[in-house]
Amino acid sequence: MEAWPLLTRIWKLQRALAQEATPCIGEYGLNPKELMLLAFVEKRPHAGQLARELHLPAPSVTHALKRLEKAGLIAREHDPEDLRRFLFTLTPEGQRALDAGRGCLVDRLRDRLGRLTPEERATLLALLDRMLEEHA
Repeated sequence: MEAWPLLTRIWKLQRALAQEATPCIGEYGLNPKELMLLAFVEKRPHAGQLARELHLPAPSVTHALKRLEKAGLIAREHDPEDLRRFLFTLTPEGQRALDAGRGCLVDRLRDRLGRLTPEERATLLALLDRMLEEHA
């Protein structure tokens, strides 16, 4: 099997899950991209780190962070190691929105996993783990 058909299916599955979960995620004032941004903020990175990890332009990340901050989902504070930079943290409301949004996505994935037998799910998990192994 060539890699491209597999990659496109993975991409389509990710997009389908996000689209199916959008109404549920929207109940928490988020879209799927903002939910992913909250998940990355949970690690307390800097804005530049977020942009690199998400492979998004820095201005787009900055705009989204400002929106999330204005919505009360994240807080910004100076980095004590470098006062020119900011650290972002989830507020309690942001943590609740992240947890709920994750639940929306997990529910959609469970729906799709329900199409597989228990043996197929175990095989899928084992194969994904094997593909994620680092080279020795």
